[in-house]
Amino acid sequence: MKFLGLRLDEHDSNITFTDGVKVKYYKSERDKQIKHHGYNHPLEWTYVLKRWNIEPKDIDAIGIVLDAYLHPWNEFIKETDRNCEIDVPFFRDLGFTCPIYRVDHHHAHYLSSWVFNTEYDKTFVFDGYGDDFVTHSLFNKNELERSYNKNQAMSLGELMYDFGEIYGLKGNGFDHAGKIMAMKGYGEIDDYQKSQYKEQCKDYDICKLEYIWDRETFKTLDHDNVFDYIQICHELSEDVYVDYFTSNCSKTDKVSYSGGIAQNTIINSRLKEHIPHLEVVPHSNDEGLSLGIVEFLRREYNQEPFDNSGYPYWQDDEAPVDQPSTQTIKKVAEFLAEGKIVGWYQGHGEVGARALGNRSILMNPSIRNGKHILNSKVKHREWFRPFGASILEERTSQYFEWPYTSKYMLYVMNVIDRDSFPAITHIDGTCRIQTVSSDLESYYSLISEFEKLTGVPMLLNTSLNNGGKPIAGHISNAMELLSDTDLDILVVGDEIYGN
Repeated sequence: MKFLGLRLDEHDSNITFTDGVKVKYYKSERDKQIKHHGYNHPLEWTYVLKRWNIEPKDIDAIGIVLDAYLHPWNEFIKETDRNCEIDVPFFRDLGFTCPIYRVDHHHAHYLSSWVFNTEYDKTFVFDGYGDDFVTHSLFNKNELERSYNKNQAMSLGELMYDFGEIYGLKGNGFDHAGKIMAMKGYGEIDDYQKSQYKEQCKDYDICKLEYIWDRETFKTLDHDNVFDYIQICHELSEDVYVDYFTSNCSKTDKVSYSGGIAQNTIINSRLKEHIPHLEVVPHSNDEGLSLGIVEFLRREYNQEPFDNSGYPYWQDDEAPVDQPSTQTIKKVAEFLAEGKIVGWYQGHGEVGARALGNRSILMNPSIRNGKHILNSKVKHREWFRPFGASILEERTSQYFEWPYTSKYMLYVMNVIDRDSFPAITHIDGTCRIQTVSSDLESYYSLISEFEKLTGVPMLLNTSLNNGGKPIAGHISNAMELLSDTDLDILVVGDEIYGN
């Protein structure tokens, strides 16, 4: 059967099509190069049908996640009509004759973990908010165990967004929380002050985060105290999340975690310490909703599981014709060893917010002022934001205090030799890493060649974009980056551009 999953809303719109086995995925921001792009009209997405050569009559079922109050849909769709069949007259006008289902926002987040091909005991979803302004849902196997709306448990993401607004952060508000998270490392709260705060907040739980992140207090702080306050607020929130997760699952449970808050790598790392079988979904924010929708339809129609091979490199974007040759990989490794900044555009782009070796900017992690060079000359973003690293999986424990894999760059951990790798070491001594296995052939080979030249089995890795722009979805986007920034080299497939 052929299914179509639609995430239609004001931000992070995405579409998934399945033909019974294979999956096609499209996120509009990568194509249109508008950060967090969302369709403003319920028919704006239909050009994708022509892109994929799909006829409406060929689709067996459609699923939709949307906020009804934002669209003219509310004339015939009730907010309560979710996980059920609905009628959408203008879809009929397009020629769709199949059943159409409205899928609950958090239910789609929960189902999107199908890509791991694992049966989970518990699934936690923490979001800005979904339908009915729900901020958190807990699923016990296949059943919803509990949920809270924003009046019962305010979203951590919304609170961090508010702090960003008060601080005066620029750019898209959906990125504020990640920037506030980066600021946490600059706090200098001593142990006595921390103990005082923690005693004061000892009774706060997941439903009282707004008392920890006190916006009125934050407004009164001078610049020197901002980072300190963010640090303690974040640490208290980490404790709250650990307490909540561990009180609702055991150490042996298989647990998946999704929703926008699951992009908080610091909290993820704290959780992983207590829940070894935790899996954080790489497409945890709303860009993964259409993947959850098609899983809803698969279950509704009792179909065979989808093929998850090649995940997460599923973006329906422009891919180079060729892969990099051995000669090209060796030459690029030499450029990196010389200290050059390299754009690396290979295959199809990654689903999720992280560049994982197909849409990356790469650099030698040992360069003393590498972070400043990248932030000021290429990425053009805030000075306080750190960079991640990609390391050969089998060498991880030699360089980082981390006993697990981290394939999707969703955790942070302590750097063992901080002085040797200043470009990827945050001020608090941590780094967000991607562990690279040999199945990522070209990228693994590049890091291996770099190690032969330098003795270092890792590279600084950040996304192939300029500050405030989406990750490159077309070769022309990458070429524009080479032209408009101080990027030294761009590698597209087997072609090398630049000096």
